Amino acid sequence: MVAAIPWADMAGVTLLRHDSDNPATAACSNARVIDIDADQYAADEGPCLEAARTNQIVSVRIDEVATRWPNFASAAAAIGVTSYLSAPLAVDSGHAGSLNLYGFDCEGFSDVDEVLVKMFVTSVEAAVWNSRHAAEARTEADGLREAMKTRGTIEQAKGILIAVRGISPEVAFAVLAEQSQRENVRVAVLAARVVNSAVSKAVGSH
Repeated sequence: MVAAIPWADMAGVTLLRHDSDNPATAACSNARVIDIDADQYAADEGPCLEAARTNQIVSVRIDEVATRWPNFASAAAAIGVTSYLSAPLAVDSGHAGSLNLYGFDCEGFSDVDEVLVKMFVTSVEAAVWNSRHAAEARTEADGLREAMKTRGTIEQAKGILIAVRGISPEVAFAVLAEQSQRENVRVAVLAARVVNSAVSKAVGSH
């Protein structure tokens, strides 16, 4: 993106949770972006935060910073950035974000630059969405696999109780559930213990 927009020297992505006061820089093209963003987070104001919170594009020159964000102004003056352009990112229901450009030697980003940033925002949003849903899918798959393993162990434990006590499957599960509550352990943990105990006895009897 920095290569595509002539006056952009650095770029970064800010993410913040709607229920948190702790924004973070999720990605950047240069380590100095982290320092610039950190000054905005410390002041609780600045272009990246305003874009994320208002869902509006923010484009300012250094001479406007003192008026708009006085707490950030002193830090901004020492940074050397002369122009800021931040565009809001739609992440998910729990997060807001912004795509941020910083320029050292320009007199302000143009309307064309804003259009280009909007195009990049669409690509970034799609990438973030795909990444998050891929992670959710992996988590769900892991959960299903674990559930399948757990169910198999519980069924084995039920089978052992049925064989040893001569009870029905329903009663066998009720026995496991009652004992898990009494001992305050998960049914799956108790079932694994029953299975392991039966295996140990079977091995010891040979």
